[in-house]
Amino acid sequence: MRMATLAAAPGRNSKIRSPSSRGTLALAVLAAALMASLSSPAKAVERRSQAVAQHTGVAAEGFKLQRKDFRFGGYTAWLKRGGEWHIEGSVRHRGLLCGTYEVGMRFGIGKPDCTDVKWVSGDSYVTSQYQCNDAEMPHAGTDIDAALADQFDAITCAERVVRCSGNCK
Repeated sequence: MRMATLAAAPGRNSKIRSPSSRGTLALAVLAAALMASLSSPAKAVERRSQAVAQHTGVAAEGFKLQRKDFRFGGYTAWLKRGGEWHIEGSVRHRGLLCGTYEVGMRFGIGKPDCTDVKWVSGDSYVTSQYQCNDAEMPHAGTDIDAALADQFDAITCAERVVRCSGNCK
């Protein structure tokens, strides 16, 4: 490869590169940018949404509420007296590169509008799906937490958690 050099004007130092060396430099920069984007460490992102238990005021002589329902936008969930719970809804992945999405919940006791909540369970995830290419996929899962059975009557709030690892937006 030949590089042409011009005599520098007083006070200037300049070089002219051949067209093939400019193309090589552009390819090297593009390759470095692509490698940096592919080898970046996985990011973890969480989105949370709280909901108030529905039908908590139902009381009749000799009747005990057996299930509490929760709504988080497009998600629905329920908790049964024995500690069994279920959540379902769709998750949309933004972008082309892929991420793994998990959906879960936690339960708590708080004011009727889910403020001043004392969480009685930790985050528990019941779905895991690998998603790419701007895909929207349904997530649904069920779990049993026997410790919730003792707290069932007091539980007033739930929080839906969507966690993503990989290329998340």
